[in-house]
Amino acid sequence: MEHLILGAFLVVPLLIVAFLFSDELWQEHRQRAQKDHPRHIDWHHPLRSLLHRN
Repeated sequence: MEHLILGAFLVVPLLIVAFLFSDELWQEHRQRAQKDHPRHIDWHHPLRSLLHRN
């Protein structure tokens, strides 16, 4: 039982860091794509691109 709790305390922060890092990379990629094609709709995340349109 202790191994399960310890594993959860080790895995959950790693998942959070991985998610935040991937989101940061995604934002950087999206900004680069908007410079090249400002009206480009990203079909991987169309709702996200429509909601965050400036």
